[in-house]
Amino acid sequence: MKTHPIFQFGTLGLLALLLTIPCELFAQQASGEILRIRRLEGDMVRAPQYQVRGGQSAQRQRQWLQVRTEFQTAPEWIDEVTFTYHIVLRNRRPAEGEQEFNLFRGESSYINVARTREGQSTVFLHPSTVERYGELFRVGVVITSQGRVLAIESSPSADGRWWEQLTPRTGLVLTRRHTPFAMINFDDFEASPLPER
Repeated sequence: MKTHPIFQFGTLGLLALLLTIPCELFAQQASGEILRIRRLEGDMVRAPQYQVRGGQSAQRQRQWLQVRTEFQTAPEWIDEVTFTYHIVLRNRRPAEGEQEFNLFRGESSYINVARTREGQSTVFLHPSTVERYGELFRVGVVITSQGRVLAIESSPSADGRWWEQLTPRTGLVLTRRHTPFAMINFDDFEASPLPER
């Protein structure tokens, strides 16, 4: 009679395996109590129009891809939290030598995050990037603090870290401060750390 593989561990091995399950569940629950994602979505938005005295008005108004995470936090303060975004665009008519699916990866960090039920994080892709690489196909976000994963979300929903299957393009995902949206609803967003010199 053949022994089922799970019983080949022996009693101690099986006990150790069972003990790891509640520990992992506890870690996930504890992380969820720190920060919870309420919504993750991406859509096309037009750049805001600013009135500048004595200057020229914009000749055209282009559409940017905005990816937004709405979240809530439990602690009174979180020192720093980082949102790592994974954005897939699908080009239905790729040029010769280009791929149908392209993954873009970028980060947006925030400091001194106070307890909130209405937290927001946004990143953008420039209109030229969207025009070249296509429409939004899927987006994912991994939220970390001090090396600890607090939350993961994908839209549309998907199992696993699908973004690990593609080679990402970096340097093209823009934080809010690098876009025309920087001064819009400024107080709705937490402060971002300045780069160290």
